[in-house]
Amino acid sequence: MKKFLLLIVVFVGLYFAGRFGLVWSRPNSDSTDRVSIEIVKGSTLSTISERLEEKELIRDAFVFRFYSRLNRLSTKYQAGEFVIQKNLTFKEIADVLQHGKSSEIRITIPEGSTIAQIDDILAKKSLLEAGDLIECANFCNFTFEIDSLEGHLFPSTYFVNPKTFTTKLFVSRLFNTFQQQVAPFRQGIAQSGRTLNEIVIMASMIERESNLEAEMPQVAGVLWKRLDERIHLGVDATTRYELNAWKRPLYTEDFEKDTPYNTRRNYGLPPTAISNPGLPAINAAVFPEDTPYYYYLHDRKGQIHFAKDLDGHVRNKQMYLN
Repeated sequence: MKKFLLLIVVFVGLYFAGRFGLVWSRPNSDSTDRVSIEIVKGSTLSTISERLEEKELIRDAFVFRFYSRLNRLSTKYQAGEFVIQKNLTFKEIADVLQHGKSSEIRITIPEGSTIAQIDDILAKKSLLEAGDLIECANFCNFTFEIDSLEGHLFPSTYFVNPKTFTTKLFVSRLFNTFQQQVAPFRQGIAQSGRTLNEIVIMASMIERESNLEAEMPQVAGVLWKRLDERIHLGVDATTRYELNAWKRPLYTEDFEKDTPYNTRRNYGLPPTAISNPGLPAINAAVFPEDTPYYYYLHDRKGQIHFAKDLDGHVRNKQMYLN
């Protein structure tokens, strides 16, 4: 019986020695991918450990708790948002969580953001002074030439180091990312008979005119058809872009000025993109759905309704907007 108990003790000891040795001092993985994790104020050590394991930053929450208690770190971890690489050791992760800082921060640029809105996002993160990105987009000397950067800055999540951040390099990074993301569409664009600039401008309108990804190809079909048949596009978002008025209601007087962005008065595309579209909107612009519709509107719940002619569009207005 004593031998049996001894064997159990030895087995348990070997098990925990192996378990602890596997993760205690070794990097979590070989991956250099970065993960964003938020530690809420008041989180317990157990909660923090479980969150780290869920994010695949550690392999074993139990061992990390033991490590933290052994090193008297249980109450020293700070609340906040951290960007942590997957290939760190327990000690390195503990250091990041203790000091409340990581070398990089996460910047999320939503699909459909304008240059002005990207500028605001970065200013709120204290990466630049308000207006710096707008000025750089217009006046910085880049290694590429383009009439307007609007529409060509790819919306995504980026990780940046505040200490080394520069506006010009960040704009170049967004532009280069756009070029990489749009590369698979080059053949489709060539076959469509449209230029890349036309596709980007159309995609930027689709992004702002659609509430759901599923409706984007239909919206694209309507807008391309109206453009090709020389019918006013009537995209209110182009006027919102010119006025930088994305939330307030638009009034009759907003459409009275004969400006290049007033697609109720002027034929054709606006002179530039009106947002920086994501891949679904670009895909819809390249591969629109052929439909019999010429009109669409969204009701007060955001549901889209199409019409084949003006009479049908008027009926939809009466049914869904009055």
